[in-house]
Amino acid sequence: MKLFNTMITVQKFSIALLMALWVTNIKAQTYRILYTKQINNSDNICLIDTNGNTKQITNHSRKDSSPIVSPDGNFIVFTSERVGWWKIWTLDLKKNEYKQLTTASSAAYSPSWSPNGNHILFVSSQTGNSEVFVMDKHGKNKKNITNNEVSDTMPFWGMDNMIYYSSEINGTYQIVRMSPNGDNKEVLTKDKGDKLMPQLSNDGKTILYYGNADGNFEIYTTNIANTSKTRLTNHPLMDMRPRWSSDDKKIVFERGNKGDNHHVFIMDANGKNVKQLTFSNYNYAPSFVPNTVDIWKEK
Repeated sequence: MKLFNTMITVQKFSIALLMALWVTNIKAQTYRILYTKQINNSDNICLIDTNGNTKQITNHSRKDSSPIVSPDGNFIVFTSERVGWWKIWTLDLKKNEYKQLTTASSAAYSPSWSPNGNHILFVSSQTGNSEVFVMDKHGKNKKNITNNEVSDTMPFWGMDNMIYYSSEINGTYQIVRMSPNGDNKEVLTKDKGDKLMPQLSNDGKTILYYGNADGNFEIYTTNIANTSKTRLTNHPLMDMRPRWSSDDKKIVFERGNKGDNHHVFIMDANGKNVKQLTFSNYNYAPSFVPNTVDIWKEK
């Protein structure tokens, strides 16, 4: 009987240990991030995870930048100077094939996928000033959907099927949203300071952005329901271009002085537990790879 009780005790301890390890593994979830690394004025797309594992995705003598994975994980949309000034390109991860989507002489930048992966937003000044355009994922049917006399930039297509972007209003960039066809424009912020690169959380409750309302570029969130603002960072260097993880638990961003000190960081959604991920060269434009996508295995 004593031996039997001992066996039961050991079994219970083993189960408890396994449960503890399982919980620890959940808490230590690994996130994967695409970003741009510049070495000797050559910019290429790289992949890093929160354990420090890295992989170079593109290797070109001209600049590749601002990568975003498609919702299905099959493509990366990015900007590139492979054929001149910035154009929008895609990389088919399964076929390892590159395709140029924009050809206008003006620069095209700030690409963003629609939630279903069928369309791509981007910014171009081909009509005279920066405007938000939409096209299908093959680069066809391009349409200017802001048609504004002032600058519109940094669009994001939310899960609520609304497009969020920064629009210059009385000299200050405010957050505006609109329908995908350009209708129903609504100004969401009206206070001081530029608000750049707004991104709706996946639960549809919070907008993430960076701005200079407090003098330096810092990262903020604003609650859609009551427009309350929360400052997440407070650092002497500039904190810029934040993005949500697919579970809304983490935020990735870049911190630096736009010179020789610029790196990718990750933090909790409340601004806590800031962790530096890159430590050499110039690194910028990070974005999360969805948890359901594994591009480590792709060529």
